[in-house]
Amino acid sequence: MKQNYGDFQDAYFRQISRNISNGYYRYIGKGSGRIVYDLGNGQVVKFAKNIKGVAQNIEEYSIALLDDSGLFAKVLNVSDDYRYLIMDKADRIKDISFVWKYFHVRCNKELYEVGKLREVTEKYNLLISDLGRAVNWGQINGRPMIIDYGFTRQVRSRYYRMEPMGKRRK
Repeated sequence: MKQNYGDFQDAYFRQISRNISNGYYRYIGKGSGRIVYDLGNGQVVKFAKNIKGVAQNIEEYSIALLDDSGLFAKVLNVSDDYRYLIMDKADRIKDISFVWKYFHVRCNKELYEVGKLREVTEKYNLLISDLGRAVNWGQINGRPMIIDYGFTRQVRSRYYRMEPMGKRRK
C-alpha cells in the first residue's frame, strides 16, 4: 500500500500533478471533494481538491489497509499529504440492478440486508444508503466492486454538516 520511497514517490506524485495540470489524463468524474482521472494504465487517481477530498482519501486508504472482504476496489498508493490516491480502475456501472443481480436481490431494501454489505458498512462506518447508488460501484473482472468508499459517517459529520430545514447560510 503506502510505499514510502522518499524522493521517488515525491517525483511520482509531482509528475501526476503536472499531468493533471496539463490535461494529460482523461477526466472521469468529480464530487464535492475529489476529481477522478484515468491514468491510462488500469488505474485512476482521485485528486483531493479540498479538505473534504483529503478526508475521503484518508478514509479510503485506511479502509483498504484493513479490509479483506473483496468488496472494495484496491487502493494501490497514496501521496504523503493524501491529496492523491491511486486505485484500480473499474468499468462504470450504469444501473444498480447489476449489483442487485450479483447479490441476488430485487431492490435496495433487500441489498441493505445482505450480510456482507451490512458487515462492512458497520465495520468501517459507511453509509449503507450509499451502496444503493450505482455511482459508488464499478465493475472489475465481471463483478461489482465498491469504488467510492471515503464518505464515512465521520467525514459526513465533520465536513458535511446538515442544517435544519429553513436555516440557510448566506
